[in-house]
Amino acid sequence: MGFMLASSVPWYLPVLFLSCLGWAFAFYVDGALNHRRLLQRLYRWTPPIMVAGLVASRAVDILSLSSTNPEVAYVLGQNASMAEQMRLLFTGQGALEGALWAFLSFALFAPSLPSLRGCSPDTSDFVRSRMMTHAGVWALLLLMVLFQQDMYAPADIVLASPTVEAVGWSSFLLVVLFTLLLMMSGEMLTASAHMASSGETSLLFQRAIIKTLVAGALAWACLFQSDLFSATWWDRPLRDERLAMALVIVTYATWVALAHAFSTVAEGLQGPSSSQATSLGWCLGLAVFISIALSASTADAVHVYGNGVDALITGWRGVALLMFFGAAAMILPTVGFDAAHHPEAWWFRITLMMFLPLGVLVSDAAWLLYPALLMTGAAFPLVYMGLIDGQSPPTQPAFLFGLLCWVVCCFLALTVDDTVHKLQVSLLALVLVSAAGVVWLRRDQQVPVR
Repeated sequence: MGFMLASSVPWYLPVLFLSCLGWAFAFYVDGALNHRRLLQRLYRWTPPIMVAGLVASRAVDILSLSSTNPEVAYVLGQNASMAEQMRLLFTGQGALEGALWAFLSFALFAPSLPSLRGCSPDTSDFVRSRMMTHAGVWALLLLMVLFQQDMYAPADIVLASPTVEAVGWSSFLLVVLFTLLLMMSGEMLTASAHMASSGETSLLFQRAIIKTLVAGALAWACLFQSDLFSATWWDRPLRDERLAMALVIVTYATWVALAHAFSTVAEGLQGPSSSQATSLGWCLGLAVFISIALSASTADAVHVYGNGVDALITGWRGVALLMFFGAAAMILPTVGFDAAHHPEAWWFRITLMMFLPLGVLVSDAAWLLYPALLMTGAAFPLVYMGLIDGQSPPTQPAFLFGLLCWVVCCFLALTVDDTVHKLQVSLLALVLVSAAGVVWLRRDQQVPVR
């Protein structure tokens, strides 16, 4: 008989959830515990150690072929070979537990990255606390979506033979790929929040962008081969939790690496002037317009949300909630969260990005905003290129090419009839406009991008 830790110790998962919730406030709590080293170590190490306990417990159950473990009962059976046991351990729920452990541990050791070699102690503390905050928020989401209770409850009956087919080793590689995307997204967000205060995180920021672009291209290529790009998936997006989280993660990472990264660099070129308020106003206005129009169009394409006015109302509800939190987040610089070049715009973008994972927990209708948010991200580089140019109207070839691509993609996204093509066209717009932005940075502004 095996020992299912989360089942034998009923408080285990709730305590893990609360410890991850505590990490979400690491930007304040971790520094406040500097003079209480024992409490600080307990605070830092509780989540990864508890997740490691889940991994160890599952490994014991699988390797001992415990009939009470649901994965053993439904996937392996009692006559499984060692190769089958190892494949289940690395591709089943154990893969998700291992990925969460690696993600949390990476946040703790982030100051030891080669990109931060030689940085000051203050920068190291800043990076660790912000990476812990990022990991804590995402850990909460992963626990709620991917760590279902039935995976930690004993099997009701012992089957004579398994009824669920084990997945292939490719599943393990995909888990690794999407975990890396989350890690590098945290690097970019943390680095961008500190760039206005110190240049010590610039190398971390640049390297994370390059790695995310490579990993993101692979991740999108994998999703293109999945059931995600079928018309029926959007009616019930959470019927496959892993696929749903894959879309959340890759969209989030793409947004951070392209729209947010370019905006951060462009805000460093602006400097403190009235153009910051103008650029924020344009970004806010375009976000509202595009989100309402494209989310209503997407709702109209998914029959469960109605047509015409009903679809418009469905799209508007999600946009109203998004913009409420976006406007509220812009108040945070007034209470000290102002390390970025343009803190109000930085917090507005963070709200848009975090609405991607958190909105789907509130309502399935939040999935309708995904094409709209990708198209909105494509508009942000255009705003900065147009305003920084200083000419009226802007005449740089890179800006004009990006504007043409964006207008064409907007038209296509609004006119195509299925959600799959809307998402693809919106992604294409973000990629093309971001590419134009890189050319603009290199040639017109002579800003080194390594």
